[in-house]
Amino acid sequence: MAEFKYEATNNSGDIEKGSISSNSRDEAIEIIKSQNLSIISLEEGKESSKNLSKGKVKLVEKLLFFDHMGKMINAGLSLSETLESLVQDAQTPVFKKIIEDLRFNVESGNKLSDSMRKYPKIFTPLISKMIEIGETSGTLTENTQLIKDQIEKSYLLRKKVVGALMYPAIIVSIMLIVGVGLIVFVFPQLQSMFKGSGQTLPLPTQIMLGLSNLLTNYGIEVLIVLIIFVFIMKFLLKLPQAKYLWNILSVKIPIAGDIIKKINVTNFTRTLGNLLKSGIPINQGILIVKDTVSNEAYKRIIDELSTSVERGEIMSLTLEKYPKFFPSLATRMIAVGDKTGNTSEMLLSVSEFYQNQIDDTLANLSVIIEPLMLFVMGGGVLLIALSVIAPIYQMTGSIGTTPGTSVAGSK
Repeated sequence: MAEFKYEATNNSGDIEKGSISSNSRDEAIEIIKSQNLSIISLEEGKESSKNLSKGKVKLVEKLLFFDHMGKMINAGLSLSETLESLVQDAQTPVFKKIIEDLRFNVESGNKLSDSMRKYPKIFTPLISKMIEIGETSGTLTENTQLIKDQIEKSYLLRKKVVGALMYPAIIVSIMLIVGVGLIVFVFPQLQSMFKGSGQTLPLPTQIMLGLSNLLTNYGIEVLIVLIIFVFIMKFLLKLPQAKYLWNILSVKIPIAGDIIKKINVTNFTRTLGNLLKSGIPINQGILIVKDTVSNEAYKRIIDELSTSVERGEIMSLTLEKYPKFFPSLATRMIAVGDKTGNTSEMLLSVSEFYQNQIDDTLANLSVIIEPLMLFVMGGGVLLIALSVIAPIYQMTGSIGTTPGTSVAGSK
């Protein structure tokens, strides 16, 4: 599908400029004419919807898009008028072109949900499915609000996680910079003095001098090895089996593992709850949630959940088999929803409960990890201090005990 830029006049004689995505030039002409426009010029652009779908749109921009869309539709504007207005509100050129494409597709008689499916990385299957349900059931305003709430909570959660990790990241970065600076610039100056003493150097000093020699003599090679290691790890973590293993291990990490588990449970229950609330059947909802989950361990559990629900089993029976991934409190609350028929409300209650727990944990994260950071910093300072002071003290002691200096010998 190619993008065509056009210039045309409307019924009032005013000139309109825009772009449209279509399979051919003739199809683009038909679409433009169907809007009661007289074409002045039509040129094929370089970008296609396929290229646009590779572009990145910030979460906050999508949040504003659905927030404004819901308010405009609720105010009585048509979908075409809403999208035309949203084109002007777009903050980035990529998103502006995408909204323009959505508008022209809608004005050409296509569904908004079908148009969104051309951009799966920007409008996820979750979003397009909820829009489709809203279009067919007449609840587009309500479903747009649900999508906005979903994106907003994801955005706020991501913002809180980044904010909580900022402090330890800064501390670790400073430690690494200071440590490397000492090893590269300070220890080489001390090395000749230590070796000239003829004494056996303490182990901490030997370690630091070894690191100093490694970085000063093979610094470029070490950097290349680190870069290769990072690329290998990124490649391995893209493999389902390696990613699955890492996701299982990540849940067992102290402090971080508990946060990871709660985040995944919150995302699962909130997404499925909103899908059910929008009118999507539970079996379809579970399949959509599976496509939105990035954690391979949870993805496999949800896959098994989908199979069991297809057989007519209730969700809690499957989830309670994985207490390390779904806490017992969550499964009990979901079981109550299964039995009372209020599954969507109970799922949203579970997500709200664990969201509050995540907020409390992240708010106190700096307090929780501060003792650990102090321990690591203290260990690093101690290692550096011992590696410098211990050999100097050893050299001073050996000078005081050289032959001919003792009091007894002088008599």
